[in-house]
Amino acid sequence: MLFSSIDGKNKKKIVLLPHNNPDGDALGSSLALLFYLRKLRHDVDLISPTGYSEFFQWLPGTDNILVFSEKTKSLVKKKIVNSDYVFFVDFNNLSRIKNLREFFLYSKAKKILIDHHPFPFRFDFMFSDSTVSATSILVFRFISEMNHLDKIDKEIATCLYVGLMTDTGFFRFPSVTSETHFIAGKLIEKGIDIDNIYDHLQEKYNENKLKLLSKALKKLKVIKKYRTAYTSINASDMNFYSYKQGDTEGIITYGLGIKDIVFSVFFFEERKKYPIKISFRSKGSFDVNLFSRKHFGGGGHKNAAGGILEKSLSESIEYFLNIIPNYHINLMSSI
Repeated sequence: MLFSSIDGKNKKKIVLLPHNNPDGDALGSSLALLFYLRKLRHDVDLISPTGYSEFFQWLPGTDNILVFSEKTKSLVKKKIVNSDYVFFVDFNNLSRIKNLREFFLYSKAKKILIDHHPFPFRFDFMFSDSTVSATSILVFRFISEMNHLDKIDKEIATCLYVGLMTDTGFFRFPSVTSETHFIAGKLIEKGIDIDNIYDHLQEKYNENKLKLLSKALKKLKVIKKYRTAYTSINASDMNFYSYKQGDTEGIITYGLGIKDIVFSVFFFEERKKYPIKISFRSKGSFDVNLFSRKHFGGGGHKNAAGGILEKSLSESIEYFLNIIPNYHINLMSSI
């Protein structure tokens, strides 16, 4: 039913929604869908619930993104309420778009999920597979099932390739499969500029970002007994170093780079108020998705997840340290 209704014969009003603070896969998947659905002559809007890192502003089509704010609130609401279909891209729980949830009380749009995270809420149409490494793979499958692979051009391929690269850690995470590489090959055939993409995705350090990283590394704590490392950034650090969105990206990976460490945690106090944002990364069998869901109201993937706490930074760290001993066996056996 869905395929026949959006095959381009009847123009539809469609809204695409990535999650809060969209990453490379969320943006890449959403932008690829934007270009594709517009090729089918649909009226398509891409609305981001929050801003996104300058790191991705080079992506094709970012000038089409409508970012939610108090200034754009009425326009965003109008577009969602009047849409025929809403695609939820790279997330499966409305808590990930909290600024926009209320608008769906007034919307009769059919809700379509395209996502690779586990434990999805129910939507009208589900393209959900937690075994794949990136939502971009599901967007490729979606276009394929529409028999429209010929409509993938260089712009669409670039966006999907960025989604693949960022959510697979440049094709090195355990979730990478032969399908991942097969799709990457098909996208390369569309003439994408791999050198340019790699150059844009290589970490670029400005002075303030390096100073924040230095601050975080000075605070880095290692708990050898539990093969765990953790660090934090507080609001004072960010005010002093003129923080911009995206400046803390990558800090969490340094903990995992320490020999024998399998669990890295980053506590982020963006403002002098709750909540505290927490990122989790792991190696091997230790499941940070389940850990985050159980203790921090979050979730994600087996080896990469996030959560929040309505506590102060010091209370959040103390809460975490009290939990860790319960996972001694899990952490010691993780390989």
